[in-house]
Amino acid sequence: MIVWLTRHLQTLIGSLGDLSRNSFSSILSISVIGIALALPGAMFAALENIHKFTAEFEHGAKISLFLAPEVSIMQAKDLQQSLAQHGDIKYVEIITPDQAMEEFKLRSGLKDALNSLSENPLPVVLLVYPEDKVARSPEKLAGLINELGKLEPVELSQFDLEWIKRLTALLELATRAVWVIAIILGLGVFLVIGNTIRLAIVNRQEEIRIIKLIGGTDAFVRRSFLYSGMLQGLFGGLLALLVIFLLFSFISKPASSLSSMYGIRFALDPLQLLPSLILTGSGALLGWLSARITVGVYLRQFEPGKQQL
Repeated sequence: MIVWLTRHLQTLIGSLGDLSRNSFSSILSISVIGIALALPGAMFAALENIHKFTAEFEHGAKISLFLAPEVSIMQAKDLQQSLAQHGDIKYVEIITPDQAMEEFKLRSGLKDALNSLSENPLPVVLLVYPEDKVARSPEKLAGLINELGKLEPVELSQFDLEWIKRLTALLELATRAVWVIAIILGLGVFLVIGNTIRLAIVNRQEEIRIIKLIGGTDAFVRRSFLYSGMLQGLFGGLLALLVIFLLFSFISKPASSLSSMYGIRFALDPLQLLPSLILTGSGALLGWLSARITVGVYLRQFEPGKQQL
């Protein structure tokens, strides 16, 4: 086991040495890989921030239940307690006619005209806040609105559902677009690393032939190229994280200023720990896979009787 680890450690150090000796070409290929990985990574981070931003609205999503005029405050409180036990409802807030009138006076600027009314015409209103899982699903939300609207004391149930449907559809479209772009650019990374490994094999073909003639196995020859491809993908992933961090740092302040104008505290976040690990791991995996396939194809040309590259 120690011998196996020692050989792999030696190969890893040797691969790092090869990259440093060909620093210019290595920097170019790693830069291309980093930019290719940074685009889907940045788009994914942007989607996560959009989800966080819209969550501010989802947490405030509420269904307004206007009760019939004959429903008393006590009856409304009984209904409030009953609805609070519902599995799809987070909590229920009651707005009495007096509270609604005071708020209406403040917002409308018609305080003097409203004070002249002989009685308060506003009904009791229940504000129902659905669970987050329901607020994010137009189908579940529509079902809950329909269910609450059929309750006997409820005269009208109101909620603007169309913007939730539009937002959900846009986010779904954006998510699929990110996956398509990630697959296309991942294929680009695969080809870039494959071409780099191919050039390295061409430059070392005489060395490989000598190793094969003295009994070197394919696994021995392949090992250094696998580490080289994996390291290029890994460094490209780390460069992509740096690009994403710098990009979000650059636009974070304007985004915060814009959100504050709408009364929302919002700060852009770069990729979190798990997505960052997935991004760098994907780069390393693409590098390893590309190198393995490329070396496997070209090693067949070093078999006895095969023509030289």
